[in-house]
Amino acid sequence: MRLKAEEFSQGQYYHLYNHSVSEQLLFQDSEDYLKCLSLFKRYYNTKDYSILAYCLMPNHYHILIYQKTDYPIYTYFENIWSKYSRYYNNRYKRKGTLFAGKLQHIGIRKLQHLLHLCAYIHLNPVKANLVESPEQWQWSNYPEWIRIRNGSMIDREQIKSFFKTKQEYKECLKSLVPEKLDKIVLFDFEKE
Repeated sequence: MRLKAEEFSQGQYYHLYNHSVSEQLLFQDSEDYLKCLSLFKRYYNTKDYSILAYCLMPNHYHILIYQKTDYPIYTYFENIWSKYSRYYNNRYKRKGTLFAGKLQHIGIRKLQHLLHLCAYIHLNPVKANLVESPEQWQWSNYPEWIRIRNGSMIDREQIKSFFKTKQEYKECLKSLVPEKLDKIVLFDFEKE
């Protein structure tokens, strides 16, 4: 079942996500993650949307986007995931669907939800005990947030409009993983 264009509007934020079918791995190794990210970069159209946060997990993914135009951005992601599924099925000699269902999405209407979601997405690998701190997970854009990696899939202006200081973001993180907060590297707003 395809998504409907009227479910997406200009000037809105959306949390896009999905899980693999039967909880199998979506990404079995670095080559799979890199293939997926190369598709992201190929179809990233900053005229139509911007990415605030993303995280690829072994059996699911999260992407927080801002839709800039009337063009229904879900078409980009349906294309990305369709191409990734073909790559995956070919590589692992399998057939059938890779995802549990159609592209999932939630419109974000409240600022507090948006702020919490940024932290939630970046802390996914920490909460899953895959890494101690989000900057260690190379399959998200948190390294771009804290400026230890220079990537193109990030909207710094949007981020700076939400989090004015490190402390504001720290409070969001603290609500999700207070016991690990001392190990998390925070981004520096003053570096620009």
